[in-house]
Amino acid sequence: MDIKFVTYNIDGLPEQLDLNDLPWLLKPIAWIYKLLKGTTVITINDNHDTDKNILGISNYLSTISPDVIGVQEDFNYHETLMQCLEGYEDSTFTGKIDFSDVFHSIKWFPYPRFKADGLNLITKNSKVEISSEEIIKWKKSYGYFTHANDKLTTKGFRAYTLSVDNVEIDVYILHMDADFYNPDTCPDVSGDIKARKSQLEQLSEYIISRNAPRSSIIMGDTNSTEKYEWDRENINNCLLNPINATGTLYIQEAVPSNYVDVDRVFYINSRKSNTSLKVKECYYDLEQHWSDHFPLIAEFTLS
Repeated sequence: MDIKFVTYNIDGLPEQLDLNDLPWLLKPIAWIYKLLKGTTVITINDNHDTDKNILGISNYLSTISPDVIGVQEDFNYHETLMQCLEGYEDSTFTGKIDFSDVFHSIKWFPYPRFKADGLNLITKNSKVEISSEEIIKWKKSYGYFTHANDKLTTKGFRAYTLSVDNVEIDVYILHMDADFYNPDTCPDVSGDIKARKSQLEQLSEYIISRNAPRSSIIMGDTNSTEKYEWDRENINNCLLNPINATGTLYIQEAVPSNYVDVDRVFYINSRKSNTSLKVKECYYDLEQHWSDHFPLIAEFTLS
């Protein structure tokens, strides 16, 4: 049986946030910002055709007809994303980037954080059924108003058990800490590297603790690439080696045939399972420019 997966960072951040939408107790923030900047509007995403692009992604995904879709940055355009995906079911949508979701209780103090994780798993109804879902926050992130603002959203990973034509597999989707490494303008990304290290450790510990007798897929935006030694070391030392050291689980990467980037797919086979995953093909679709990421497509044979 063949199963087609797609992981896609869809760039679904809102284009702007207006400080006038803050609750009345916090309105002085909008007034001060306007005095300093001349406006109450904060630009979040400089993509000014986001709704059009998300609709293009929706149509594209419908056309290539994957069995399982894992998305990141699914925030303010979720309805648009699902518009063309007839015959698909989405999992839990945790919300938009919206001030009303931050300041609804005193829990935000002193560091407001949008409760949305931007993750979602979308599955083809005719073939895949979601049996369980768990949403896990990262224990460690880095950067609030700097270093890609990772602490502003509730990033983490999700764990699913899926029934694919009555065969169970586990699927993990994730979005890890980002950075803006540049030797001239941002040479110190040690905080980001430590955060990603912690996140990989958290993920591998979770997978090992489950010790599920099923094959598994891990996919998402790792913000880790082979071109940096620190990312290679983190992937090897904190994800691959610990899982392989169990002696019952064996993890490998589905290496894309045409491109290397931060979106990645790993697969795990278990010695306790009577099924196994084997890569059939894996590649980035470089013709798609709807997002600041390319979709990564990985097809497996489950035998």
